[in-house]
Amino acid sequence: MDEWSGRKWEPVTEERLLRAIDVLVEIAKEHGPTFNPVLETVRQELHDFHRRNQPAADQVAESPLRKAG
Repeated sequence: MDEWSGRKWEPVTEERLLRAIDVLVEIAKEHGPTFNPVLETVRQELHDFHRRNQPAADQVAESPLRKAG
């Protein structure tokens, strides 16, 4: 844990989230389902990251349409 104490904060990127998922999958394979909640949290972060970084046109296309009148 000491090796993390000197690290500076960096923004979350898709690449970093994918790397974290790969590492957590390997840990879960070795140590069982104890780490599954952490893995699901990181997967949710990746999903949220994709949603936040979608182009505006895609977000408009996904929004529900209202009926006229």
